Amino acid sequence: MDDKQLKINLFPKAHLWLLIPFILTWAGFYLSYWSKFTEAPWRQHMHGLSATAWYVLVILQPWLIHNKPPKYHRKLGIIGVFLAGAVVFSAFQVMPHQVVNEFLPDVLKYGFSFADICALIGFSICVILGVLNARKTNVHARWLISTVFWILLPATARLVYFPLLGAYEGNPPLTYLQVVHLCWFVTTLIPLLYLIYLDYKKEQKVYNSYLFTLIGVSFYTLAIGIIGKWQWWIDFCHAVIGKGM
Repeated sequence: MDDKQLKINLFPKAHLWLLIPFILTWAGFYLSYWSKFTEAPWRQHMHGLSATAWYVLVILQPWLIHNKPPKYHRKLGIIGVFLAGAVVFSAFQVMPHQVVNEFLPDVLKYGFSFADICALIGFSICVILGVLNARKTNVHARWLISTVFWILLPATARLVYFPLLGAYEGNPPLTYLQVVHLCWFVTTLIPLLYLIYLDYKKEQKVYNSYLFTLIGVSFYTLAIGIIGKWQWWIDFCHAVIGKGM
């Protein structure tokens, strides 16, 4: 990418906006991971630390492109490819333990396993297409921003549901799945529709990255309660995913 061709005015405050999902994610996993950091097994550290590092990278990249020579953005981008791989690999190390999670009802543990696989596939596609479009700054940036939405929902659902459990002594007015749907609406559907609206208003164009992410995250979110009841999927979870333990 030619430094002179770089659109340095693109997303000038993206790093500040991206702090919001980062903080939400950190807070969402505080009770289940960060507050028990020294007790967590290695598989959780692999996933928690690699995912945190990915968020930091996504925040740093737009800041670097506006404040430092582009070579630093490129070097960190190379590291990011391996970091994204670590996020996906470590997630698959954690998934088998979800199948035997006693905290979740059966329909959710199996439904969440389906959602996790969809999220990892969607995340990976966004990273790959972001790399392949590295010379098209406006396309490249949107694909990488989209990665945040694929991995945001588990954190925001925890952030809302766990305090409700405590406040209502284990009998909250909303089920976990209802909280998931609520968080999807607030932290995925509305923001992505707004980003699509802004792009169309400014450029009369809808970018595939946001549209793909909107459809994909909406699909797996709304499918959790349905697929979690399918016997063939339950059998698959125990025969294939559960074998990873």
